Amino acid sequence: MENSIIKSQAYGKDRVRIVRVVRHADGWQEIADYSVCVLLSGAAFESSYTKGDNKLVVATDSQKNTVYYLAKTLAADRVMVPEVFASEVAAFMVKKYSHVTTCHVKIITKPWERMKFDDKAHPHSFYREGKETRWTEA
Repeated sequence: MENSIIKSQAYGKDRVRIVRVVRHADGWQEIADYSVCVLLSGAAFESSYTKGDNKLVVATDSQKNTVYYLAKTLAADRVMVPEVFASEVAAFMVKKYSHVTTCHVKIITKPWERMKFDDKAHPHSFYREGKETRWTEA
């Protein structure tokens, strides 16, 4: 194993499900439904692959819980836009763990449609229609 060379590596947590509902004072609500993938990489992880030394590995449950924490504690405008939320997650991971040099975040968004009653949008009722998704990467 001493002659092993790691050209590239990344590991992380996939399918972290986030649903955030923002309730405004006037009763109007917004919903975001994400599936988040976080991949971490850095030269310091090489020993994990070549020597079995996992002391620098950030547990995938820690990555998942960090995504949950950020989704709950960040301001709504930082979470409701998937491109902004992906950037926030990536920046947090790189800042929190100094040995992580790159954090790649992919978010798949499942759109919810606002229900209409008497041709008027309901303030807090939604439904999922179709199978289309939107995705972003940071």
